[in-house]
Amino acid sequence: MVAAAAAILCGGRGERLGGVVKPHLEIGGSRILDRALAVLRPLFDDIAIVSDDAAPYADAGLPVVADEQPGLGPLGGIAAALAWSPHPRVFVVAGDMPFLDARAIELLLTRPGAAVAPRVGGHAEPLHAVYHRDCLPFIRARLRSGDVKTAALLDEVGAQYVGEDALRELDRELRFLTNVNTPSDLQNATASVSS
Repeated sequence: MVAAAAAILCGGRGERLGGVVKPHLEIGGSRILDRALAVLRPLFDDIAIVSDDAAPYADAGLPVVADEQPGLGPLGGIAAALAWSPHPRVFVVAGDMPFLDARAIELLLTRPGAAVAPRVGGHAEPLHAVYHRDCLPFIRARLRSGDVKTAALLDEVGAQYVGEDALRELDRELRFLTNVNTPSDLQNATASVSS
């Protein structure tokens, strides 16, 4: 077990998929949420789901933490995760990522800093990243100002980045960064498990 917590952000409305609860979508016969927990449970003693609606997650056996200020997107969810966490560091992941890889998570956790995130093609992945509690005042200030861009927070706190080459050494296809936002994403993810 690592000296950090994990939080799964499950607040998205799944509008491009007809309003479904995305963590409940099935890929290869398992819900995305269950696939994520299969990777996270061996790594973390403390795991929470961040959602303003606890009902869909009643069967997960995990605390469900609501945003401090609802409706402010992923940055609000990260704030809720950090406020909840019994550890200074939290691995935060989107609830629509079905192919998490323990090696990639462990790599992020080996790096120091207020935040540590993958960067692929020049773009950070803020919803598969590690945040330190020191980020909380910066996040709350951003939420108050209405600037809720997660990537801007990473720049502000001087995040450390794990580059594409190091990530591809773990997984050439970077499959662990796949998320399911659209019907075609769902189809592709399902096909990749079936093939």
